[in-house]
Amino acid sequence: MSDVEVEAWTVGDDGEPVSSRHALGLGRDPCRSRPDYRPFALGDAWGPAWATTWFRLRGTVAPHGPGPVDLVIDLGWFDHSVGGHCEGLVFTEDGALVKGLHPRQHEIRLRGEGAVHGLLDDRGGFVLYVEAAANPLLLGVPPFVVTEHGEKGARAPFEQFRLRRAEIAAFAPEVYALDLDLEVLGGLAAELDEAEPRHWRLLRGIEEALDVYDESDAAPSARRARAVLAPLLASPAHASAHHITAVGHAHLDTAWLWPLRETRRKVIRTVSNTLALLDDHPDLVYTMSAAQHFDWLETQQPDLFARVRHYVEEGRLVPVGGMWVEPDGVIPTGESMVRQLTFGKRYFLSRFGIETREVWLPDSFGYSGALPQLARRAGARWFLTQKLSWNDTTAFPHHSFWWEGIDGTRVFTHFPPAETYAAEVTARELSHAVRTFRDKAIASHSLMPYGYGDGGGGPTRDMAQRLRRFSDLEGAPRVISRPPAQFFQDAEAELRDIGTVSPTLEPVHRGELYLELHRGTLTSQTAMKRHNRRCESLLRAAEYLSAAAYVLRGTPYPQECLDELWRAVLLHQFHDILPGTSISWVHREARDTYASLELCLQELIRQAATQLDEGGNGADDGTMPPFAPARRCPDPAHEPPAVLVKEAEDGTTTLDDGLLRVVIGPDGHVTSLWDLRAEREVVPPTRRLNELQLFRDEPVRWDAWDVDRHVLRHPQVIDDVTGRRVVRKGADAGVEVIRRFGTSTVTLTMWLRAGTGQLETVCAVDWRERERLLKVALPVRVMARTALFETQYGYIERPLSTNTASEEAMFEAAMHRYVQVTDGDYSLGVVNESMYGADARNAHDSSVLRLSLLRGARFPDPDADAGHHTFRWAVLPGAKGPEVVEAAYRFNAPETDGLPALPPLLSLHLTAGHALIDWIKIADDGTGDLVVRVYETQGGRASALLQPSAAVGNTPLVWETDLLERDLDVGDDLPVALRGGPPGSRRPADQARLDLGPFQVATLRIAL
Repeated sequence: MSDVEVEAWTVGDDGEPVSSRHALGLGRDPCRSRPDYRPFALGDAWGPAWATTWFRLRGTVAPHGPGPVDLVIDLGWFDHSVGGHCEGLVFTEDGALVKGLHPRQHEIRLRGEGAVHGLLDDRGGFVLYVEAAANPLLLGVPPFVVTEHGEKGARAPFEQFRLRRAEIAAFAPEVYALDLDLEVLGGLAAELDEAEPRHWRLLRGIEEALDVYDESDAAPSARRARAVLAPLLASPAHASAHHITAVGHAHLDTAWLWPLRETRRKVIRTVSNTLALLDDHPDLVYTMSAAQHFDWLETQQPDLFARVRHYVEEGRLVPVGGMWVEPDGVIPTGESMVRQLTFGKRYFLSRFGIETREVWLPDSFGYSGALPQLARRAGARWFLTQKLSWNDTTAFPHHSFWWEGIDGTRVFTHFPPAETYAAEVTARELSHAVRTFRDKAIASHSLMPYGYGDGGGGPTRDMAQRLRRFSDLEGAPRVISRPPAQFFQDAEAELRDIGTVSPTLEPVHRGELYLELHRGTLTSQTAMKRHNRRCESLLRAAEYLSAAAYVLRGTPYPQECLDELWRAVLLHQFHDILPGTSISWVHREARDTYASLELCLQELIRQAATQLDEGGNGADDGTMPPFAPARRCPDPAHEPPAVLVKEAEDGTTTLDDGLLRVVIGPDGHVTSLWDLRAEREVVPPTRRLNELQLFRDEPVRWDAWDVDRHVLRHPQVIDDVTGRRVVRKGADAGVEVIRRFGTSTVTLTMWLRAGTGQLETVCAVDWRERERLLKVALPVRVMARTALFETQYGYIERPLSTNTASEEAMFEAAMHRYVQVTDGDYSLGVVNESMYGADARNAHDSSVLRLSLLRGARFPDPDADAGHHTFRWAVLPGAKGPEVVEAAYRFNAPETDGLPALPPLLSLHLTAGHALIDWIKIADDGTGDLVVRVYETQGGRASALLQPSAAVGNTPLVWETDLLERDLDVGDDLPVALRGGPPGSRRPADQARLDLGPFQVATLRIAL
């Protein structure tokens, strides 16, 4: 067979990819240089880092040769990594897409079964193009090595990839099949106990087959050797064998060690490979999550998307998960998780007519206890993850179980016992799944997602062939390829049967799924958290004000614009962007995107405010319904009196507003916080509030992900004071303290906000530290047993003790806008503006709350978090639960100047308990109906009457819906909040009574 002629062209200009039409000379990208292909020798280097090189390959296949023929390519791969470094995408001369290339997918079938029609001309010639991406290997061997190559143009040396192989090779099907037979049976023998007869019969059969095989007579002897092995492969599995549903999958991180633009190309490579595999293996089923990935495919490769649609219709390519991306499971607010589900499920419904029934989050870093309710209210029945197998302290006790959320809603949940979302269908993985499965006594089904993941790649021919051999094999579990829904139905039925016989035997986990690992993701790349929180708050304001402008002024509702903004926010909630575990490139682009989103949202707010102010009502103080007023005053008819300031000769400063008396020592720490209403001291003796603590933060591995437990044992208190002064603003007064440590500077301004009953701190940091963790300590004289950490639509109650290993393992945990502690009838809350990581522990007669401010991880971004940051938090002595919740809303409300003083569109009149309106918007279907999201906040029960303003109309009708704003399914077992008629019935809004259970979420729809 003839040699392959290779030519290459490296994309110049800014190094960003060009279209295939431009590279193939079929069209021209504006402002891009013309392709200039030049001869390229095997062994030569190509690159540089993050650049794209196009290879043109020419050759001829002998027209009458026997058997299949492949073109085999090696772009310079490292054998230990798939999808984490250089990859390729193959095109024909006329621009048709062929397949992707990676270390386990390196051949293109030119002739024979599986060849793409038309690759060869009448004389056996071919011309193929390869778009090769020089993505650096950033997570190699050893892992977590600090690198600058998470950005383009790094000055550090980069060892370029070398084109090692581009040759035509004959493929020997019989030898290939024998190799797989030996691998499967040899792997199975290694897993079986030596006392098993099957173990020895497998070894004997393998020995006989190897005796038969003769390399000099390869194909015929391979057939004879396979005949020896055939009886061993035909021996069926035991009657009681475990059942494994194997589904093809390619866990594809939307961004991680590569930027978003590279993920768009990874989706195309992975899907093109998958479709080729589905073409050749009619028994395979492939799953694909993240509506965003489908959307990219639809817009960039419509022909490929048409093939995807075909296989979706056949039921062999199955959209799963029902979310826009696979988001972080704890940081997004409740409404963000709602939109992840509604945007994802609506996409799959609109494109494929498919209602996804599972939430698919294999790789997020913990899961909020609100997720079961949200999943069920979005129409999902099942939940899948495997991440808790990574726990560093305790082993989770189940693989199939009922997960009961903080509100009591249950969802069937499965952890694949193979403990990977990227299996290769090997004997070792299958045996591990059987051994590990913790619910053998009551369940016999598990699921195995197989295919290369993280960087994509998906299943391969080898995996498909192993799957066939393991389908019914003695000594192994039964393995079947089928849609995940069929597995979930069977596995859920097993648990329901057990519950019918004996409810006490049902495996149930209540509350959050806390991951005992990756705790640092709550703090890393704090700008991601700050911008996400701000965008969520601005979206809340923009949707409410736009709805008010629509109802009151008839202004068109900017649905398309809001949807576009939401999709961008949801994209950046992906579980390696929002948690801060991606390369510098990803976070740099994210900061720019967030800044643009905030400007757009502020403009929408301004436009709505302008429309609402047409009547000349003037402006209020910058808040808006359904937010509470910015201040609570002792006498609502008057402004609060100015804070009294007293400076003593010993350097202490006392601030007093009649509600709180604060003493700040000469060292700038709060030494006393006296609650004048309760006549109670908040700061424990000898302790100091607002103490900044610095820790050495050098994780053993997973730098940006982890905070190791030993780190928190050795705080270095920052006492240095380089500046101190009293500051005033209106009736408020405070003390500004400047501290320096290392090469960093912190300016703390502690404000007593007159009439609010809270001590607020503004903390501005110029952060230059590496491998350090900065926390602020808030010791309070409250003897609490637990602390309440806000989560989506409620809170998680976590122990402050360390009596058990699992309690100790929660040494860093997630919070949203508040954390609260209580002893007896006295409560204290701490609210924050942009933080998510905290720890809380008992300390003798008090509780110590510490908020995490900043880290300085070095991998994968060596300059993570360096720069200027601003944080805000406030201590609320004596604040009960409802007060803390409402204060947290006020504290996070965006500053929106010039809002008209208008009555709220809707309000709640509480008759029992506490609930509030979280969100108001216009319905997504364009009908103009109002949609209102209400929830109970205290883990109890609440009753309320919905009160529409006169502007909403005299007799608007209201009914309860699911999260997709569809009528509730009356056959579902979810509790209904709206009383006064059968579920789904319309009733006058002024007669709408809500009865809410603990943390229950209700979505109400109002026809104007």
